[in-house]
Parts: sequence; structure tokens; C-alpha cells
Amino acid sequence: MGNPLLQKSYIPIDYPAITLENMQVAFDQVLLAHEQGIERILIDQHAMPTWDDMVLAVDELDARLQTVVFAALPLVAKDENWTRAIMACYARLIARFEQKLSDARLQRLYQRLADSDIGKNLDAHQRATLHWYLKTFSASGALLDAAGKVQLAELNTQIGTANEVFRRNVNRPGLIIVDDSELAGIPQRVRDELATRARDEGQQGWLVACESVATEAVLEHAENRQLRERVYRAYHTRGVSPDPQFDNGSHLQRLAQLRDEKAHLLGFASHMALSLQAKSAGSVEQVRDFLHDLAAQVRPAMVQLRSGVERQAAAKGLGNVQPWDVDYLQAPSSTDLSPEALRDYFPLNAVVSALQDLANSLFGVVLQPKALPTWDDSVQTFEVWQDHALIGYLYLDAVQHTGKQADAVMTSYICNRRVDAEGVYQLASVVVFSDVPQAPLGEQPLLDHLSLRKLYHEFGHALHHLLVRTTNHVLSNVTALGTDGVELFGKLFERWVWDADYLVAISSQRHDASQLALSQAQACLERLRQKGVQETARELSLALFDMDLHATPNDGRSLEQRLSDARERCGYWPLADFERPAHAFDHLVNNYDAGYYAYLWSDVNAFDLFTRFEAAGLLDRTTGRALQEALFAPGASRPLREGIEAFLGRQVSHTPYLRWHGLA
Repeated sequence: MGNPLLQKSYIPIDYPAITLENMQVAFDQVLLAHEQGIERILIDQHAMPTWDDMVLAVDELDARLQTVVFAALPLVAKDENWTRAIMACYARLIARFEQKLSDARLQRLYQRLADSDIGKNLDAHQRATLHWYLKTFSASGALLDAAGKVQLAELNTQIGTANEVFRRNVNRPGLIIVDDSELAGIPQRVRDELATRARDEGQQGWLVACESVATEAVLEHAENRQLRERVYRAYHTRGVSPDPQFDNGSHLQRLAQLRDEKAHLLGFASHMALSLQAKSAGSVEQVRDFLHDLAAQVRPAMVQLRSGVERQAAAKGLGNVQPWDVDYLQAPSSTDLSPEALRDYFPLNAVVSALQDLANSLFGVVLQPKALPTWDDSVQTFEVWQDHALIGYLYLDAVQHTGKQADAVMTSYICNRRVDAEGVYQLASVVVFSDVPQAPLGEQPLLDHLSLRKLYHEFGHALHHLLVRTTNHVLSNVTALGTDGVELFGKLFERWVWDADYLVAISSQRHDASQLALSQAQACLERLRQKGVQETARELSLALFDMDLHATPNDGRSLEQRLSDARERCGYWPLADFERPAHAFDHLVNNYDAGYYAYLWSDVNAFDLFTRFEAAGLLDRTTGRALQEALFAPGASRPLREGIEAFLGRQVSHTPYLRWHGLA
């Protein structure tokens, strides 16, 4: 009972008390309890399965097992031992859930309950839970014969191994710069961060790690073209090796074929079709039409943008545009308020206060600061209250620190809201991670516009998780909506920081006592908006590639052919001869395989949802409550499309998205 990972949901986790040993003990204990518990349920419920003694009993076992692993995830990068141990537990968790959901005996009990008079008289949420289980049992192999299940288990093992190999191969060391003259044009703040990173690695000079934040900063600001090229080549050849064992091209192709084989075994035409049955956007044809239609809108604008950049390159005497020139040529002029200068108005504490105010204004949610045990002193913790009731805990790990994953921008759901079989309410618990750079000692971390977007995006995920009002583990699991359903809420909350009036309202005085002017904010946002077409084209090229690979992985085309075709369709920059972006496309081994379209689909829908706030007021409580009722509260209990249309009072329109990008 003293294990910090085995406490009730109302007892916050004592993170400093977690050790490798007690984490492993906790996981082994709950894994064994899960295995034994399911077997007891199969025996005890054989005669007459019931809601409380079967569904909620399985709910309890699943919740305890999931909580131990997801509660430990913030510790995953402490050192290699922690990484190996937590990832091993995660792999065993996935394997256990796959085993449970492929159990024909359990499937038959759920089917019997659904078909019984008791099942037919359950409430709408309970029936939705049974429907989700029966659909998931079928898609997980529960209806296969013995030989099919052996084949499925082997495929799952091979897929899991290939995923892990791909992840390991992406990692590579960064570049050390020893001559400060190479850093011309790079802001002092960025130089300081690169120097700190080098010192942390025990090296002299400046370290440009192969991570997105450092790479993008150098590509935008460095005047030294050779440095930009070196940084670009390092970042865009991650996962590339002459040794097939360490080259991710062969691993990704094999992964797509294994997934396709699994899909056929389960009765689906492709892995894309299998993936979409658990998502919100519709069929393969609907997603393909969505992407192709958007590509047709984007391509002319992207071709025009490329021509403009090429003219800039010629004017600067650079000759042909190279990939490492693009961001540099599009950087703001010295007369603009740059994203770099914008950060001076957004210290972290002020931004967190703005998030608290937004949650309270829209939903009546109070984020009450509460000193809870954490894994790092920079982590902020809150009790979450609504309507005078404690509904959960929020951990905000916004700043990069030692022992934190690089590029760690994500939301982790530790506990889902639920009511157990005894009627006891179990609190929701969620962790928001972002990658705001550390500040010099004694100063506040500052957020540029990209950092604001990342933090608001993840905050949207957290609110979604906290404001679900279903009462069991399954329906309160927002990931059951699929990656597209989950990403909708992150994309929606990004829209607030694209509004100039809102941005000025949440800004703080700069160190020189100056205030952010509305005209400055508008000019800065307009400059960033102009880059939106290029960002959309990039996301489109990856989404088209992902769909192509997972719909027809055996048609003989190479990864490079698929990427080139995808880029051509949407007008994105052609691949350089050395570029291998698929080799580091780690979304495809982190649950976004056959689902990368989710970012674009959710963005288009988020723009339309935001029109209600633009009309009523960005802090309008009535509109916020309507959003919660239509989209947050139902969790996974009804199709997301129904909630979107209920909130809008009409079908979705793509026009707001297209108009904002100048494509309408």
C-alpha cells in the first residue's frame, strides 16, 4: 500500500518516492492482477454477464494497469535505465491489452450482455460502451480461429519490434560549433541556449542538437549558408544509414507490409481501412477526397510562394534556392516585430495565468495552484475545480529541463474520469508537456508565437480530458475518438493566440516597460499567417505519403517515389537528393500511422468551430458551455461529427480555413 504508483486517484502521486524498483513492482503487480482478474470474470460471469460485475470490473482492472504506466511516463528520459524500463512496461501494457481484446471468451460475454434484456435496457452511455467493445473485439482478432490468432500475435510482436528499432535509429548527435563567427545572425538568446546545451553534454562551444527547435532557429537566422546546410543535412538525414540494420527506410517499408498483412487477416482491405474504423473522419475514400481537394486548393498558392522565394534568392545572389535557404529567405525584415522579439511580451507565468483565465471564462473551471510532488521543480501543479467540485489534477511541464525528452510536446492522460462499481468517483489526471526553452537563472522563460501555439494546443487536449462527463473508463478515454478526434481540441485552442486582440490582452510589459501594440501584433501575425500555406503543404505532403504507404504498401513504389508524388500533388518543395524525411517520420511509429491526416482534418474543423467564438466573443461563457456540452462532455459516447454539427447548428464548412489561408 505504500507504493507511490498504487494509490487511489484522489491521492496525488508522490513522484520523488518512485524508484526503478518500486515502479517495476507496481507494474508487475497490476499486470498479474489484470490477468487473474479477467480470468475470474470469465468464470464468475459465465452464467449471466452484468454491467457492474463484468464491464465495470474490467474497467477497474484496465484503469489500474494503464495508470501505473502513464503515471511513470514523465520519468522516461531520466537516464537510459529509466527509458528501457518504462518502454518495456509500455510494450507489455500494449501486448496485454491486445491479448485481452482478442479473447473470444470475453467477446462472447460482452455480446451476450448486449443481446440480453438487461443490455437492451441499459442507458445510452452503457450501450455505447458495449458497442465500442464489440467493434474493438472484432478489429482486434477476437473472432479469428486458433491459427489466425497465432498469426496475429506474431504480427503484433514483429510490428512492436520494428517500431522500437525505428525509434532508436532516429536519434543522432547534433553539431558542435566552435567558431563563434559561424553564428552571425543568430539571436543571443538562441546562442546562449546552444552553449548551455553543449555544457550539459560536457562539450565546449555551441551544440545544435538534431531537434526541431534548435534546427529551426538556426535555419531562420544564421547568415552563414554553410552552417545552415550542415544543420539541415544533419536533421534531414536522421534514420539514414548505409547499414540496413540502422537505416529506417527498409524498416518503414517492412512495417507498412506487416500492418497490411494484419489488416487483411482481420478482414480489412488495407491498414488505412483498419485504422479509420476507429477514427472520426470517415472512410478511406472520404479521407482521400479531403486530402486531394485540399491539395488542389493549396498547390497554386504554393507554386506562387516558391516563385517568390526563388526571386528573393536571386536578388541576394544565392543562385538556386536550396532547402536550407527557404526559412532564412522568409524571415521577417528588421523593421517588423519578429517572433523572436514578440517573446519578450510573453513570460511563462503570465501565459499560465492567461490559460487559467481562459478555462474559467469559458467553462467556469478553476485551476487552483496546489503544491503536489513532481519530477522536476519547474513543473506547475493544479487542482481542477468546476461547479464547486474537484474534478481532477493538472501537471504543467512546460519548460525544457534535464531528464526531459527532447521535443517533448504532448499530453499524457494518467487517469480517466470514472465512477467505479461502488459508486466512488475517480478523478481525472493529466500532464501537459511543452518545450519552452529554459531562461537564465532568476529570469522567466519567454514564449514566442510557436511556443504559445504549442502550449495552447496541449492545453486544449488537457481540457478535453478533464471536462468529459461520461462515467466509465472506456468512454472517458478521449483517445477512443481516434487521433483526428483528439487533435480537434488542440487545434481549436490554437486559434485564440492567432487573434491579435486576445494576444495583446494577455501580453505583459517588456523589460523596458513597453507594451505590445495592437498594430505590432497584427503585423507579426500576418507575417506568420503568410507562412501558413507552406506549413499546410508540408503537412499535406506527409499526410498524402502516409495514406499512400498504408493503402498500397505492396505496389512496388519506393518511399522516395511516394514522397515525391505527394509533394508534387500539393506543390511542396521537391526533395533534395539527400533528403529522406520518411526515415525520421516518427509519427508513423507513435500511433499516427495511417492517421497523420488528423492534423489537417482537425485544423479545418477547428477553424469552423472557432467562428462561433468569433461571433459571440472569445471569452463568452455561453459559447464555452455549449462547446463542453456538445463536444467535451460526451467523451467517446457518440460520433464526433454529430457533436460538431450540434455545436455549429449546421454541417461543417471548409471556407473559414481556406479563407484564412488565402485559398478561398
